[in-house]
Parts: sequence; C-alpha cells; structure tokens
Amino acid sequence: MTTNMSQNKNKFLVPVILPLLMLYGQACKKYSPFIKRAKPEITIAGNDSRLAGKSIHLFQDTVYILTTWLARDSGQDLIIDAGTLIKVDDNISIIIGQGATIQANGTATAPIVFTSTAYAGTAGVGISGNNTNAGHRWNGLWIYGNSGAPSSATSGTLHYVRIEFAGGYQGDVTAGLYLHNVSKTTSIEHVQVSYSYLNPSFEFAGGDCDAKYLASYASVGSDFYLHQGYTGRLQYILAYRHPYFPDNQSSYYPGDALAGMLIRDDTTLPSISNLTVLGPDPAQTSSKYSETGHRAAGFVALGGAKFHIRNSVVLSFPKAGWYLDDAAVATAISNGQADLTWSIVHCTDSSGAFYLKPGTFGTATSADFKQYMLQTPFGNQLLLNTNDLVLTDPFNYDRHPDPMPKTGSPLLTGAHFDAPFDDAFFNKVDYRGALGTDNWLKDWTNFLPLQTNYNN
Repeated sequence: MTTNMSQNKNKFLVPVILPLLMLYGQACKKYSPFIKRAKPEITIAGNDSRLAGKSIHLFQDTVYILTTWLARDSGQDLIIDAGTLIKVDDNISIIIGQGATIQANGTATAPIVFTSTAYAGTAGVGISGNNTNAGHRWNGLWIYGNSGAPSSATSGTLHYVRIEFAGGYQGDVTAGLYLHNVSKTTSIEHVQVSYSYLNPSFEFAGGDCDAKYLASYASVGSDFYLHQGYTGRLQYILAYRHPYFPDNQSSYYPGDALAGMLIRDDTTLPSISNLTVLGPDPAQTSSKYSETGHRAAGFVALGGAKFHIRNSVVLSFPKAGWYLDDAAVATAISNGQADLTWSIVHCTDSSGAFYLKPGTFGTATSADFKQYMLQTPFGNQLLLNTNDLVLTDPFNYDRHPDPMPKTGSPLLTGAHFDAPFDDAFFNKVDYRGALGTDNWLKDWTNFLPLQTNYNN
C-alpha cells in the first residue's frame, strides 16, 4: 500500500517538476550573457619592470592599460597574442625602434586591438577649430626599420590588428600607424586604422615594405600618406572617408592635403593595385570637403612623386577625384614615369573627376587632363554617379557601413596585371578596387568603434 502510494506520488510529481526544470533551464540559458565577466586588467605604468626586459609578452586573457610610452629598442621585442586588447591613455606612443621587433599575430576571429582608454563614445572626438587638445586620443604605433641597411632586418609582423583613436601629434611623427624606413622583410597584412585624430591613418615614410589588406576609416587627415622615397608594393587598400571628419571648423591639413591617397617626394615610387578611395556620402558631407582652392580629393600627388596605380577606384569626393597642381608630377605623368591605369574615377562634380589646377602644365586644362587619362591604352573609366558602382550600403555610417560591390557592379571585372604588376606579390584577381567577391573585412574589422564598449 505504501509502495503504491509512493509510486503514484512520484507519477504525479513528474509532470509538475519536469516543466519547471525545463523553464529553469531556459531561463538560465536566456540570461547567461548577463553573467559574463570582463577580463582582468593590468596597468603598465612607467615603473613597470617589464619595460626594461628583452621581451614584453601581452596575453589574450588580460586587458592591458598603457599609461606610459612603451618603447622597444634594438634587440628587444614586443609579442602580442591573438585576441589581446590594449587600451592606451591620451598622448601615449608605442614605439618599435630600429633593430627591435613586434610580433602581433591576430586572427580574423581574434584580432589584436589597440584603442583608447576613454569610455565608449568619448574617444577621438571634440575637435574644434585649431584646438588640437580637445578630445581623447593617443599618438599611435610607430615602427622604425632599417630598410637599405646591409641586413634589411625585419621589424616583425602585424597581422589582423586594429588601431583606433590614435593619430595624435608628437613632433614630426603623426600617423596612427607610422612606418619609417621599414623593409619588405616585415610582414604587414590585415590592419585597420580608424578615427585617426589629427593626422593620416597610415604613413609610409621611406622603406620598401609591402602590405596587403589595409583599411582606413574616418580619418581626419589623409588616409594613406606615402613619402620620403617609399618604394613598396600595396594591394587591397581601402580608404573609407566619413562625412563629418574632419569637422567643419578645422583648417588643419596634414601633409598639405586631405586625400584618400597622398603621395609625395620625387624619390617616392610605390606600386599599388586594388585601391579603393571611397569619399563621403554626398548627401551629408562636411563643407571641409567642398572648399575651393584646397587639395581635398580622392588622390593627390606632390613634389614630383612617381607612382604606378592599377585596378583601382576613386569616387564620391565633392570637388575632385584626382587633384593635380604639381608641375613635376604632371611631367612624370606625361612621360610615363607615373601612371594610373585600368581604374575608375568618379567625382560628385563630374568636371572635377580629373582636376588640373590652371597653370600647372602650360595651358592645359582639366578637360585636357581628363581626355589624356581616358585614352584607350590606359583603360580608365569615368563614372558620373555613385550608384553606378553598385555598392551594397556604403553610407550607412551609424549602423553597419558596407562598401562591398554587388552583382552587376562594374568593379567585379576589368583588372589587368601586366608589368609592373606581374610579379608574385600581386594576386591576379578579376576585380578592380579593394573589394571583390571575397570580403576580407569580415569579422576582424570594426566600423563602429565609437559605439563599442571595450571591457567596461
């Protein structure tokens, strides 16, 4: 009798308890994200003993707060694991000196991130007129190589790295990622620099290092600045402007230009394939992009610079796609020492797609410049409407901007890789511009760092 009652009791409880257990399990699963804890944080200050050691190793399971300049000298190295977050105080620099190395090996799903210690939404903002002290920013990652030395020693590796809210001003060194005399033995691939505060995102000052898969976003200065005799090769380069950077008041133009690609000096000769310079949305553009008499353009070359640019696209600048006002550069173009071929150029003002400042090259006009660059052997195209590029959603800045070309885009075909682009460094793809059918921006990049709460 007792046994039967016990069994019946258990039979009664099973249909009652099981649903409760299932609900409890679902509730735990539903709210599990709220019990996730931030990683522990370690501050590296000026008295940190690691700064004097041969190697500094930063690990993925820890967030590092950098409150002092971190410099590596000859024979020293900085090793950073995939997925590591480094938050840097205002006006701080990370310097890899000549003979030192950095080994920053992130992955697509675990990039290495250098960002500001400021709270989300407060970094890299506050520029007003010439007040360069407004807002939060750190100086940047600066690498000094020894290209041209007998050893041409490597400066290390940068793979899957993000640099955010850098580009502060410190003497002559300015960029978010500054590469001085770095040799091609250094490996640089998949690097994004965003919201560079006052200055270029990427600066190649001399050297011959090669790089692929570089993305600049919302830079206040030029996105890419190549000068002082830089002779490297670049492929898959994205210069992605934001309509409100620089702001309406600022009159500071680093390198004398506001450009997606700025090349300077008569000893500079880069070879660049698959470049995209994507200017700001014409419907919501800062007036800074529209000022007349300034070098605000997708592409600017100065000081007699030479270059080979192929399979690229320059679009969506209000006044000039390519702004040319340098007589020595114009001469180099006319005699074949500098060229832009098999590329697409667009400008909101169609008459300025190829802009030649009066008096730059004798009596030649912008119309002459355009006619010259659209000669059949050069393979260039002029497009009159941004929509003609058939991009996915390039101007959705507040959500998730997507510059990928869609089916039917003229960018997906038309690439050419004959000399000097026939060497093994360049991948022989069909598409023009930085992006084609393979979205190399996926997972590791962040176009919304102002909305990102890092470990807080």
